[in-house]
Amino acid sequence: MTLLALGLNHRTAPVELREQMTVDRENLEHSLDSLSNFVKQGVILSTCNRLEIYAYDDSNKTTKSQLVDFIQDYSGIPQSRLGSHLYDLDEEACVKHLFRVTSGLDSMIIGERQILGQVRTAFSTATQGGHVRGPLSKLFHQALRVSRYIHRHTNLGKQSRSVSRSAVHLAQRVVGDLTQKRVLVVGAGDTGRLVARALCDAGAREIVVINRTEWRAEDLAKELGGISASFDRLDSELVLADVVISSTGSPGFIIEENTLSKAAAERHDRPLLLIDIAVPRDIDPEVRHLDGITLYDIDNLQDLSETSSTNLQQDIEWAESMVEQETASFQEWRQSLDLVPLITSIRDKAELMRNEEINRTIKKLESLDSPDTETLNEQLQLMTKSLVNKILHDPTIFLKESRDPSRQQIARDFFNLDGRNRRRGTK
Repeated sequence: MTLLALGLNHRTAPVELREQMTVDRENLEHSLDSLSNFVKQGVILSTCNRLEIYAYDDSNKTTKSQLVDFIQDYSGIPQSRLGSHLYDLDEEACVKHLFRVTSGLDSMIIGERQILGQVRTAFSTATQGGHVRGPLSKLFHQALRVSRYIHRHTNLGKQSRSVSRSAVHLAQRVVGDLTQKRVLVVGAGDTGRLVARALCDAGAREIVVINRTEWRAEDLAKELGGISASFDRLDSELVLADVVISSTGSPGFIIEENTLSKAAAERHDRPLLLIDIAVPRDIDPEVRHLDGITLYDIDNLQDLSETSSTNLQQDIEWAESMVEQETASFQEWRQSLDLVPLITSIRDKAELMRNEEINRTIKKLESLDSPDTETLNEQLQLMTKSLVNKILHDPTIFLKESRDPSRQQIARDFFNLDGRNRRRGTK
């Protein structure tokens, strides 16, 4: 059986490459259908910080090259450019990695919980499309359970840790107290809502929400006591804002260089902080060259997030140990699956021998006229001796021919000749 993961993340690839690899929710089902042309079973996990393909093949035919072929086919990026950024993990390493990812231990923001929902969505979509079952399905179910357990029993799940809150912390570091600042939030999706809430908690003076779907912006602004603005007012809001945090996830730039250049001219040298946490990016990176403009993207949050996780070291170590235990548990379950066909074959062969001896004995008894008890006992003795000889014939030849002490010990353990106590299992 082959269990394999292939991917890239914020540690192995820059945002410029990751944004080209993103699979958004609207295209996830289509992408899974495409993946099925390369592997038997698969799950696609795509977030702002990673793209990972998890595949399973009980015939051992799935290879890294097939997953690379899919990524190249989907993204149009040649392997020569992808190679150094990709990592591949098989079997136990794949299991452990998924458990760490789902628990937030592999995230840019250690312990963030948004990844749990993203893994659940990826798994659910793959399941509904018929792209995952059996061991791969159990793997994801166990990963989700492990994540919930870790967050319930550590401070990793008790703190509001996310990319969105890190973006707000970054804004506070750069511009100081937000209580005197007007902050523009571009995007009212899941991430935008988290940004707006974090700004509210930080006491931002004014929070302005802009979204292409106006009612989403209106609902979020109303919920937090902020202001909503239509998307066509983006240019004028760029003139008024002190801080802009953008997270729409649109396929192209929302804020382009020429747009911001015009806004900068009207700001009269008043500085503007831009924080782009979208992947693909919302803000043209060329705006960094404009006077008075400071731009950070999601990769700039990494140093900040690593520093902020130092006080959680004890919880992280406990969570890592839990991942190790659960990985071992899953591997033990998988190994038990490998034994099932062998045990079935052994039982089938023994059953065939039993039936042959019973049929032979019945034919002998039928040929006798009213056999007495002594005759019956004699035939039963012959039948059981013959059955024992048949069952032990091949193991006996195996031991005589090999004369290997290690195999002799295996035989002693197999037949429990040393009289060790063993728990009796059900048939």
